Amino acid sequence: MRYIALLIICILSSCSFQYGYDVTLSVPEKHPFEKEEYRDFWYTLTVFDGERIYEMHVPSGTRKVKVRVKSGGLSVFALKPLGELGSLGGFYEPGMHGELHMLPEYGSFADMLISAASYRPEAVRRLSMEAVMKNADNLQRVDESAFLEDVFNGTLGYGIKLTEKIAYSSDSIPSGVWVSERYDVPSFEVNFSSDIVHFLLYPGIYRFAEISKRILLSLIITEEGEVSMMLSELPLW
Repeated sequence: MRYIALLIICILSSCSFQYGYDVTLSVPEKHPFEKEEYRDFWYTLTVFDGERIYEMHVPSGTRKVKVRVKSGGLSVFALKPLGELGSLGGFYEPGMHGELHMLPEYGSFADMLISAASYRPEAVRRLSMEAVMKNADNLQRVDESAFLEDVFNGTLGYGIKLTEKIAYSSDSIPSGVWVSERYDVPSFEVNFSSDIVHFLLYPGIYRFAEISKRILLSLIITEEGEVSMMLSELPLW
């Protein structure tokens, strides 16, 4: 009888360990490039389910995806348009509603956490994004390098280091209408190639497309205030 009881306890423990939640990830509105081109994108979804990291293909036109995550810890999601544009991000932790809106302003932070989970999964799993967001009104302001160092060292409770917006100007952007890939970052127009364009942005990577010319402008701003700009061909969709 004692062995049967032990067996039942082991089975229940195993079931508890395997227990998880179904989370629905939704894209609340079309990507600005999709709207400009009147097309639907395919996406690459990267998931940290609290234990492992995996990728899945999301077909064109799909606005909702259901995934299963482990119970008892943080899960992180990054949805990348065309497999290479800036991610939309989302986070799930116990007690949250089962449907998440994937948002571009969470994308960089989600990418960073998934990268960290590839070598320190337990540290990311224990993280509370609810607590992080109470201390950082905007995830784009978080100094990601300092944040990860605090997470790994167990010193996050002492406060989150925040960055400020950085000013940058350029007179080498080709003429055209440049559509921002994010709704919270304004698009702009350049009438002549010598026109000066001014930016005021938090550290991160920002992309703008000149759809008619098939050009992608990437603006990379580091936490140290260094800025670099790159022009490339728009990915096919």
